[in-house]
Amino acid sequence: MEASPMSLFEKFIKEAYGSQYVIPVYQRNYTWKKNKQVKQLLFDIERILKGETKRHFIGTIVYVITNTDFIVRERVVVDGQQRLITMFLIAYALKNITEEKGETELSQILVTNYLENANQDKYKYRLQPAVSDDDAYSHITEGTMDEYEGSSIVMDNYKYIYNRLIDLVNKYSSMRVINALRELYIVRIELDETDDAQQIFESINSTGEKLTAADLIRNYIMMNKTNDIQETIYNKYWLKLEHIFPQSRKLAEFIRLYLASKSYILVTERDLYEEFKNYWNERLSSSDFNAILTEMLNYAKYFQRLYIKNTIDELGDVLKDYRKLQSLMPAPFTMCLLDYYQKNCISKEQTIAVLKIINTYLVRRYINGQDTSAISRFFPGFLKNVQNQLAKDGHYDKIVDICIYYLININKGKASFMPDDKQLRDYLLTANAYSLANIRWILDKIETHNNPVSVDLEMLNIEHIMPQTPNVYWKEVSGLDDDEYIDIANRLGNLTLAAITDNSKMGNKDFEAKKDVLKSTKHLRLNEDILNKKNWRPTDINKRTQKITNEIITIFPYVKTTYTLGINEQKRDIFLKAKGIIARGHLNKNNSITVYADSQVRFDKKPSSEALREKRDEYLEQEILINKDGKYLFSQDFTFKTPSAAADFILGGSNNGWLYWKDSNGISINESLRNKN
Repeated sequence: MEASPMSLFEKFIKEAYGSQYVIPVYQRNYTWKKNKQVKQLLFDIERILKGETKRHFIGTIVYVITNTDFIVRERVVVDGQQRLITMFLIAYALKNITEEKGETELSQILVTNYLENANQDKYKYRLQPAVSDDDAYSHITEGTMDEYEGSSIVMDNYKYIYNRLIDLVNKYSSMRVINALRELYIVRIELDETDDAQQIFESINSTGEKLTAADLIRNYIMMNKTNDIQETIYNKYWLKLEHIFPQSRKLAEFIRLYLASKSYILVTERDLYEEFKNYWNERLSSSDFNAILTEMLNYAKYFQRLYIKNTIDELGDVLKDYRKLQSLMPAPFTMCLLDYYQKNCISKEQTIAVLKIINTYLVRRYINGQDTSAISRFFPGFLKNVQNQLAKDGHYDKIVDICIYYLININKGKASFMPDDKQLRDYLLTANAYSLANIRWILDKIETHNNPVSVDLEMLNIEHIMPQTPNVYWKEVSGLDDDEYIDIANRLGNLTLAAITDNSKMGNKDFEAKKDVLKSTKHLRLNEDILNKKNWRPTDINKRTQKITNEIITIFPYVKTTYTLGINEQKRDIFLKAKGIIARGHLNKNNSITVYADSQVRFDKKPSSEALREKRDEYLEQEILINKDGKYLFSQDFTFKTPSAAADFILGGSNNGWLYWKDSNGISINESLRNKN
């Protein structure tokens, strides 16, 4: 690394004859605002012209030489592109101003000393901007600004600079303005092959406007490659990713879910960049970057199909329902599912069947009021189990049964369980259904399921039959006190769909008046039983709650499978109960222990070793452990190498896990399961 202060105009640009400064495609777009950074820079130049200051330091420019031959040197700008591009815009504006004023010799000096390399084709211009800015900049270099029809910060800033410089040239002269530019200083940092350009880039960008994980990942993929390769990667892969995810943070969100589908762990947002680097480097040991990026782009298209598109799809209503639910939690699995389908590993019917199971799982948990945090990290592990079993089976014929087995059969009693019919009925009978996620969509599903006539549901709203706010009439009809009234008014059986225009008409009116209004939507099957009633009391609400619950159960049926693992693969369920702590899991064939999500960890005692304390802190930071209502729980299934390692971590000390862990009969696994096939 070589660092030295120098004049940006006279040394850094002029003495770099035969070189081209390249803004790599992984850099952010040119973003300097004309009324902020550009205005300030021109103000500083005018201060030099006025004699208020002799020279002005404007920052650092870091570059690395990536392509060198006898004639030309390609200098890739690692940091400082904003000030460098702005300086070139100033130089081009001065070149055009002097030419228009008839100062042709001075105009030509600006071209030969600062703007162009003679006898070059590819490297004719001293600056090659980022791909996204190239079109506007090309019009500036070729003097065809009037022909440019696009929208560009580069072009807007050039025009602003041009108009401001005309005033300065007219006031001070062209030569004095050029001399003032020579007093703008930078610190030049030239990197060599021994310097870690990526690490330096990360350090430089650790302050100021924070880069997103997607920005850092893009830079990591492209840095230390020739500009030609960078442009190929950008145009072939990254630009297409940015078209799918125009917002950088949305792209980072996708990469986090994509990474979970490969590593089976949903990392935190703050750990995403480091984990991606590990994944990238590990994959590069057996694949080239084209294969990895092709797969990433394919998964992005699957994500787009699952969450972003709203067009009719060959997978039909089941995909439409999945989109409506808008849950990102299953994304690591469902992206992989579409990959199987795309590669003809599974059929259209299998894909639809599995998606329907996922929908049912989500809907039943939503309407049963289940805490979503309990499954926020469930699906990467679910994917791993399914993939492992598919690999053992050697084919995909049983994928539907395998998914049911791992999603429903073995999840009973865990935090990630799917509520069965009885649990749904018990919960919905008294639940505040109005507050449930997706309740409007659930009512729409019931209507379309029961009604053979196509109904426009867009112009409907949820309506309470017994109004939320009681009046004298409804208090008398219900016979309830205020608390009881609010409770029953929000129950499922008291909700229906009504035309938006009818909502205000219904208000707190009596039941007969409400029925008169509801007659405008008598074509809705959902309203038939209401219109046939003479009275509307709590007993009527409870009966209708039961009826609608049964319809939900019909539309989203609880399914089970007779599929079982091979005798050598069956999980041996175990539990640990000690010192007020309860943990559950299973003993694997290699004697490792997989601890289930929602298992507790003891935190009321200081760990017996510094290493154990650090490990707990690490898992808390990675959100493998979470604090929920004062209890520390595993957020996902997690595997320890030995029973003792699991017991040590959970209990916070040195423990013989073979004695602490018990089988389903309460016998220590040392007696019942150790060394048994």
